Amino acid sequence: MKRSPIFPGGNVPEHVDVAVIGGGPAGCAVALLLAKAGCTVTIIESGDNKGWKIGEGLPPSSRHVLQQLGIWESFVADGHLPSYGNCSSWGSRDLVDQSFIFNPYGHGWHLDRRRFDNLLARAAKEAGAARLCGTKVDACTRLSGIWRLELVSKCDVLGSAESASTRNVRSSLDAEFVVDATGRAGWFARHQGARPIRYDDLVGLIALLDSPGEIPDTDTSTLIEAVEAGWWYSALLADGRLVVAFFSDGDLGWARRALSIDGWRDLLNRTAHIQARIDSHNYFVEAGPRIVSASTCHLSQVAADSWLAVGDAAASYDPLSSQGIQTALEMAVLAASAILQTKAGAMRQYVQAVTRTFSEYLANRWFYYAKEQRWPDSPFWKRRQEVA
Repeated sequence: MKRSPIFPGGNVPEHVDVAVIGGGPAGCAVALLLAKAGCTVTIIESGDNKGWKIGEGLPPSSRHVLQQLGIWESFVADGHLPSYGNCSSWGSRDLVDQSFIFNPYGHGWHLDRRRFDNLLARAAKEAGAARLCGTKVDACTRLSGIWRLELVSKCDVLGSAESASTRNVRSSLDAEFVVDATGRAGWFARHQGARPIRYDDLVGLIALLDSPGEIPDTDTSTLIEAVEAGWWYSALLADGRLVVAFFSDGDLGWARRALSIDGWRDLLNRTAHIQARIDSHNYFVEAGPRIVSASTCHLSQVAADSWLAVGDAAASYDPLSSQGIQTALEMAVLAASAILQTKAGAMRQYVQAVTRTFSEYLANRWFYYAKEQRWPDSPFWKRRQEVA
């Protein structure tokens, strides 16, 4: 790839080596590495990284990829909550502990997602990447070997009564290469003809709980509990709040019921261990439930000569695997390496790595779901037993 001088973060050129569509962990990680290598990079982010973001976990082995990205020390300084193991009721009513005490990397972490995403975005900018927030790609065309991206940005203006309002500003950006980091939408890749291959219709109904603090919760283990309708997850955050999520298939009545706070609470009351944790610390629902897609999916095509997809845009994982963010960062490292290489076969090697990682995940996914045999007639579990 032809190299251009690095543009300081904030000064957005009209032509760049690489345009990254999406400013989540995968997109920012790719931009960070490419900018460090001397490429001009612009991140196009439709949001503004404000508001509540769903917390996720990083396993102990994530330390290696954080060091590769050069953000390990900053990550530690950000004060994410250490996690010393997992606790699950899966295959039986009993709780089984899986401690990280013998893990050579030490403990894992419960992430403050907004803080983590801000760290990656800041690191990419400091490396030289420009970033456009509140901006969407409206259309894309390829002319004479260059991608032309038509952009729509929201701009704050003052109304006649000095009240804030917004208007759309149109612009364009030319790029030699495009990285699709648009998450599960895979917007750019699908516009190039790639199609999603979906394995299930899993959704998460997620709420954020708070507590008066009279009885502090000091258990930093991730708690997972299987139920007839699907499974539940809870994890403590660094600020003392608790993330609680119910996972089921979106077409089943259980998931539709959990869309309302009353329905969500009713299903929660049927758990044993999750509800006991909530009761023992007087947790109450502060926000949610919010529905998010959690399906297992990958694209029929994840790369070509002039573009590639990374993170959830390329392949998305069941949250049960606890490998979504770590895998996204690891694939981002491989993606950046493939983009920087000029030798033939670099993209093919990237595709092979994505495919191999996803295939291994599918085998592990089936193995863990097959362990739960208590509800053979439940549509949720029956579907996952039949996958074999």
